[in-house]
Amino acid sequence: MGNGMTRRTFVKLGTAALAFRSVANLSAQPKPLRVAFIGVGGRGTVLLRETLQLPAIQVVAICDVEPSHLERACQLVEQAQGKRPDAYGKHPYHYRELLQRPDIDAVVFATPCYWHGMMYLDAMAAGKHFYGEKPLAITVRELKRLQEARQRYPHVIVQIGFQWAAHQGRADIVRKIRDGALGELIEGRFWRHNGWASLSGWRGWLKKRALSGDWMVEQAVHEFNLLWWVTQTHPIAAYAVGRRNLVEPENPERDVTDFYTAVLEYPNGLTVHYTHSWINPQGYAGIATHLIGTKGAADILGCTIQLRGQSEPIRGEGQPGDTRELLQNFFDAVREGDPQRVYCGMDNGVAASLVGLLIRKAMDEKRRVTMDELLRDDKEMPPLPPAS
Repeated sequence: MGNGMTRRTFVKLGTAALAFRSVANLSAQPKPLRVAFIGVGGRGTVLLRETLQLPAIQVVAICDVEPSHLERACQLVEQAQGKRPDAYGKHPYHYRELLQRPDIDAVVFATPCYWHGMMYLDAMAAGKHFYGEKPLAITVRELKRLQEARQRYPHVIVQIGFQWAAHQGRADIVRKIRDGALGELIEGRFWRHNGWASLSGWRGWLKKRALSGDWMVEQAVHEFNLLWWVTQTHPIAAYAVGRRNLVEPENPERDVTDFYTAVLEYPNGLTVHYTHSWINPQGYAGIATHLIGTKGAADILGCTIQLRGQSEPIRGEGQPGDTRELLQNFFDAVREGDPQRVYCGMDNGVAASLVGLLIRKAMDEKRRVTMDELLRDDKEMPPLPPAS
């Protein structure tokens, strides 16, 4: 895919993939699935524990290069299922051997961000359905390669770990907005205010922009996925300003942004303000996902709509859901053989990462940056560790 790709092309690529659909139905008794886990640190362990609570799932293999993580995960599986899974992790690329196993139906990834793009490409090439933690990738080039791979392997089912989308009340609110409940969308007011955090207990990759993508790519993609869910389009352009070296000015290894604020320009006049920081004292942290339209406003995370002239809000209808429900949705899609059954597929991952990368570029260059400019970015990832 060349540098001539535009915002419109990305939207069309995503829409084209919707044509592939299965009409199979789930049986009353779910088909047993054999599942592998790649990456079982903090988030991976959460995903593993949730998966072990689901019916008709057999965890048969675990891969992690950290021996303590690998052993902990194997013990969890053995305690839950009565049989120890096969262990992988002799070197950073041992996961590729796991992906070649024909007896594995699906894979769950929870690895550091800088591995995502390559690992997800490897999974698709191996024909393995996968649940992958966000972000989908941290460079434009990787996102393009993943879009290309999706065209080559349309049968591969992909779920990206945006657990907010598993809440059916929230999905109901999004449907209402898309059906016109708010009228014309005018403004978005989104923020994620974290507490002051040195990240001293975290592994080094999270502090390093080249490895994590920075916070607008690693963390804020949750909010950006909500924007894609509602609008089904990419922003045209962004402005952004930010600061580093506030939380740990003495730490030369930390180069992620401590505070930034951005303005996103969407088609049809929607403007979204987004602020993201790690500088807040107790009582000032929180997340907001508000959309304002000509007829009223919505709190997407709160699953409510407040129409002008009405005293009571409209509440989203449906069962709550989070990580476990997102995993269940993925496994149901695998059983049904339907890539469109997932709540958050490849389109969601691409769209959310692109917004984060757009904001980062605008902040770095201190100017308005268009999405078409961003899509001409062809930078590679930093070199990954050798196999030995």
